Amino acid sequence: MNGCKRIILFFISVYLSLPSAFALQDIGEKVDLFNIKKITIKGLKKVEKEAVLEKIKTRPGMMLDNYLLKNDIETIYNLKYFEWVEAYQNTNNVLTFLVKEKPTIKEIVFRGNDEIGDEDLKAILKSKNFSILDVNTVKSDVVALQKHYEEKGFYLASIRYEIKKLKSDNVEVVFNIKEFDKVRVKKIIFLGNKSFSDYQLKDIMETREESLFSFMSGAGNFKEFNFQTDIERIKYFYKTKGYLQVNLGSPEITVSEDKKWVFVTVKINEGPMFIVREVNFQGEILFPEDNLLTKVRTKKGNNYSEDKLRRDIQLLTEMYQDEGYAFANVLRTLKVVPGENKVDVEFSFEKGKIAYLGRINIKGNSKTRDKVIRRELKIREGSKFSGTDLRRSKENVNRLGFFEPGSVIFNTVSPPGKDNVLDVEISVKERNTGQISLGAGYSTATGAFLQASIAQNNFMGKGQNLTFSLSLSSANKTYNLGFTEPYLFDTKWTAG
Repeated sequence: MNGCKRIILFFISVYLSLPSAFALQDIGEKVDLFNIKKITIKGLKKVEKEAVLEKIKTRPGMMLDNYLLKNDIETIYNLKYFEWVEAYQNTNNVLTFLVKEKPTIKEIVFRGNDEIGDEDLKAILKSKNFSILDVNTVKSDVVALQKHYEEKGFYLASIRYEIKKLKSDNVEVVFNIKEFDKVRVKKIIFLGNKSFSDYQLKDIMETREESLFSFMSGAGNFKEFNFQTDIERIKYFYKTKGYLQVNLGSPEITVSEDKKWVFVTVKINEGPMFIVREVNFQGEILFPEDNLLTKVRTKKGNNYSEDKLRRDIQLLTEMYQDEGYAFANVLRTLKVVPGENKVDVEFSFEKGKIAYLGRINIKGNSKTRDKVIRRELKIREGSKFSGTDLRRSKENVNRLGFFEPGSVIFNTVSPPGKDNVLDVEISVKERNTGQISLGAGYSTATGAFLQASIAQNNFMGKGQNLTFSLSLSSANKTYNLGFTEPYLFDTKWTAG
């Protein structure tokens, strides 16, 4: 060998079953290889050289050993840009990494999707056009597409992918889809339900049987996620009626031969109905026990109810929060009485520290002025925390009608170093509060007529209401102008 000295040090390939070939080898004890004079990377076309060099630990001037090299090769491979990685020692102790880049996705194609459009499906994918191909990402995309089809009612849809090589190291990712027809629910059968009829149980479910008017309502579609939610609804329903130990077996789903219908069978073991024997309170109790017993809905001698218990925990927590204990924790413990269909309910309290309200910040109100929101708040900066006031404040802001439903969010955050202070961050999203209507017609009494109206429920973002309407005909003309100020001169008087 008169030319350069070229020794293959290590090699990693994507075609092996494990992440790296080196994982199959025992490299033994640490061995010093050579002092690195220079590092080069060959085979790069789309990936920047610096993007690779900044990830590895080897540097010129360092003594290279087998473990350091192994880790660097695995690091390069785990970038997911390359199909394989090789390492060489060249003449003059130059460390060379030779890589083969993965191809780029030039296009993503769907075939067989008659019911769901390409754009809808592409929005589900993590793989994108002009991104580097990652087979594992494509496989996860198949799972996501499958779930999306199930949500749309295509329970039997099957999806396969193929990767077609194109010129210039590009590929085309093709998703082959067989949609089949939407699976419809022909019959829902309950076995073991003695206390409640099939009709009562079906009434609380979102999954419905196919009916004459299903084409209008969309009822009758079988969706796996909705059905699993229905099972939890049935369990909760039973527990609200006293059946503490209700158990639902795994539903049996049978598909008809023509793959158009499913028959669903749900087995229920109701268990006995439980009665509350005792209600007790433990821990850091702030209120007289008689007062607590009066407040809670869970009563001695009544049927056990999961719903009442949930509401009791919310009520008791709010009682503590109204005393300033923002971090109060209310735990419940159920103790079944042996040999009897009775249960003892125990509430345990951890009050925590008294907290005070810090800053109240509002964001997202691009149109509505801060004052309009703040005057609806029951909470005040510097006051003792109150759970009831916080809840009522949120209800009042929602009641304004100026913001999108569900967009009003109250978050409490402790500023650094002040664990007994809570800042309140109010997030809103504006909605369109203006309305315009226009109508025209003809009658024998008045002839042609025109009616129009315009209303703005949040005029200039000040919370004021402004309306104007007109009615024009050959017989008469009517104009109406209305203006309402809900807080006249920032008082609780309303003027209009």
